Amino acid sequence: MITDDPLHPLQFNCVRGTANGKYSCRRQMMRLSRLASVAWILLSFAHWIFILDGTTCAENWPTYRHDNRRSGVSNEQFLFPLDSLWVWQSPQRPRTAWSGPAKWDAYTGNRDLQSMRNFDPCYFVTADQEFVFFGSSSDDSAHALDAASGKEVWVNVTGAPVRLPPTIHGEHVLYGSDDGYVYCVNRRSGDRVWKTRGGDSDRKIFNDRKLISLWPVRTGVMIDNDLAIFGASLVPWEVSHLVSVDASTGKMEGLRSFRRDLQEVTLQGALLASEKRIYVPQGRSAPLAFQKASGESLGAVGEAGGVFCILTEDEMLLAGPNHQKETEHQIRVTGIGDSKAIASFAGTNRLVVAGKEAWFSIAGELRKLDREIYLDAVQRINQALASVPKDQKPSEEIQSIIEEAKSSQAAAWQWAIPCGVPLEMVKAGDALILGFAGEVRAYSSQSGELLWSQPMDGAALGLAVAGGRLFVSTDEGDIHAFGRRQ
Repeated sequence: MITDDPLHPLQFNCVRGTANGKYSCRRQMMRLSRLASVAWILLSFAHWIFILDGTTCAENWPTYRHDNRRSGVSNEQFLFPLDSLWVWQSPQRPRTAWSGPAKWDAYTGNRDLQSMRNFDPCYFVTADQEFVFFGSSSDDSAHALDAASGKEVWVNVTGAPVRLPPTIHGEHVLYGSDDGYVYCVNRRSGDRVWKTRGGDSDRKIFNDRKLISLWPVRTGVMIDNDLAIFGASLVPWEVSHLVSVDASTGKMEGLRSFRRDLQEVTLQGALLASEKRIYVPQGRSAPLAFQKASGESLGAVGEAGGVFCILTEDEMLLAGPNHQKETEHQIRVTGIGDSKAIASFAGTNRLVVAGKEAWFSIAGELRKLDREIYLDAVQRINQALASVPKDQKPSEEIQSIIEEAKSSQAAAWQWAIPCGVPLEMVKAGDALILGFAGEVRAYSSQSGELLWSQPMDGAALGLAVAGGRLFVSTDEGDIHAFGRRQ
C-alpha cells in the first residue's frame, strides 16, 4: 500500500540524524501501537460475541435440508450446550399426504413394511436470521414466525395442505400447495407477489376429507438460477407436469422456462439439482432425472425408491428404502446414467455426506466413513468380478484383488459408537445433530463424542440450523428453537 498522507500509519517520513526525524518516528510508532491495541480489543470483542452467542459463520437454511442437493450440511458452528429458547405449539398434528404402508403384505408374508412416501411427517422449516417459515398440512397455510421469539408474524391460507416448507429467495418465499398452485409472497409481510397453477385445470378430488387438486404440488419449490422449479402430480394414471417459471414473476419467460407433460410417473418429495440435472423422487419407484435447461427426461436413476434422497457434490444419488417389502432399512448409491446401484448400505436409514467424509446410522450405531477410500474399493471389487467369465470361479489373482479391496473397504470405516436409530440427521460445523423419538442429540463429527442432548415431547423428525439457532420439528406439530441465551 502506498500513501502520500504524512499522518497515515503506514507513512513514516523518518529522516535519520535529525531531531524532527526522531520525533516523527516516535509519533508514528505511537500511532501504530494505539492501532494495534484497538485491533486487539476488536478481536477480543469478536471472540466474546462468539462465546455469548454460541455460533460462528451464521448461515441461513433457505430450503428443505439446506440446499438443492438436500445435503443437510451447514457451516454454522455451535458452542454446546444449547438452551431452549421457545416452542411453537400447533393445535393439530400434521396430516400426512399418505396414511403410510399396509400393516403387512399377505402375498409375501412380510410385516413392518416401510413407508415410501413419508415426505411430510412434520412441519419442516426453513429459516434466515429473522424469520422461520413452514407449511402446514393441518390448517392449509404457510406460516412465518419471528426467529428470536417464536411469535407468529403472518399466516397465508391456501386452498389445501402445504406439505413442504417455503423456499427463501431474496425478499420472497415460495411454496406449493395441494390446491395445485405455487405461491410467491413477501417474506416480511406475507403479501402475495404472484401465484401460478401447475396442472391443466382446477379439477378437484376428495382426499383425506379435503378437496385437493388432481395435480397437487408435493415437491416443494426449488429455486435455481432465478427459476422456480416444481412438480404437479398425484397418481401415475394421470398426466404429471414438471414446470420451470421465472421466480420473480411466476411466468414462463425466456429459454430456460418449460412445462413438461409426463406419463405414468408420480412426482412426490423434494426436488434435487446438480449443475446440469434435476432429480425427482417418486416414492414407490426409482427417482427420475431431467435436463435442467430443457426439462428433457433422462429416465430413472438406479433402482431404489423412497423420498429420502441426497445428491453428493460429485453427483452420486443416495436414496432409500429400496422398496416397501424390505423390512430392513437400506440406502443405495447410484451414479448418473447407472441403472443399478454401485454400492448399498444395509441397516441404514439416515446419513450425511460432506466432501469425502460421510456419517451413517447403521444398525443402531453412528459410524464415520472415508467415502473416497470405500467407493474406490467397491469399484475395484466390481471391476474384478466383471472380469470373471460366467459360470467360472474367480482365479487366485482375482480373489487376491478382491480380498485386498475388502480390507481397504473395512479400513474406510473410521469409528463407530452406539446411538440407537435416529429419525433425522444434519451437520452443523463440526457437530452431527440427530433427532430421535423424544430426544435430540449432538455428536462430534470427528470423534463421535456426545456433545449435548435434550429430551422433548414427540419424535424429532425435522432439523434446521440458521442464525445461531437449532430448530426441531416434531410429529406432534411443535417447533422447538434452541440456542445460547444472551
